[in-house]
Amino acid sequence: MMDILKPLEEVTEPDERWANFGYPNPVDFSFRPVALPERHAAIVAISLTPSVPEYIREHFETAKNLLLYAWFVYRFIPVAELHAYSTAEMALKERARKESLRAKTLAPLLKIAIERRWIVDEGFSNVRREREAMDQEWEWRRQLGVSSTPEELDAQRYCKMLFDSMPYLRNDLAHGSKTVRPGGLGTLAICADLINQLFKAPQQE
Repeated sequence: MMDILKPLEEVTEPDERWANFGYPNPVDFSFRPVALPERHAAIVAISLTPSVPEYIREHFETAKNLLLYAWFVYRFIPVAELHAYSTAEMALKERARKESLRAKTLAPLLKIAIERRWIVDEGFSNVRREREAMDQEWEWRRQLGVSSTPEELDAQRYCKMLFDSMPYLRNDLAHGSKTVRPGGLGTLAICADLINQLFKAPQQE
């Protein structure tokens, strides 16, 4: 079914596709769809720090609003993601400008950010969660008598993955795409973590 302009009387009705997102009950195997207050709270939790220039924070708030209003128009998700990628590129340009560096597009800007260690894996919340889970697994293995230890990880392994993937994903949306990834929260969270690293408060540098 093609998405069309919503009739006036349905403007404030949630997009029916959100009924497929929710939480299973492990006791009785029932399913509770996600509610708008939960969706709003998840978006609110994605934020830029006060050390980020105001015009960049304002630009990112637009991405958050687009993602919020995807509750009513599901296809706002890729629009929100594209706007978030644009904010990340804007932030990278501003950091490069502050350091008198020239780079005009996303991929070269990401390369500079990685080379100069403006961004590292530890600055991304999804990487920290993954590493915490890995640490717990290795602790469990040690308790079972496993003698091997995890290998030392490249502190920018994830950043280098972003260098390969983020420009492609942004271009896919910017040049016209049928892609609609579910949720959108992950994309905005990654962009927020990247931007926050670029503008750390002086005591965090």
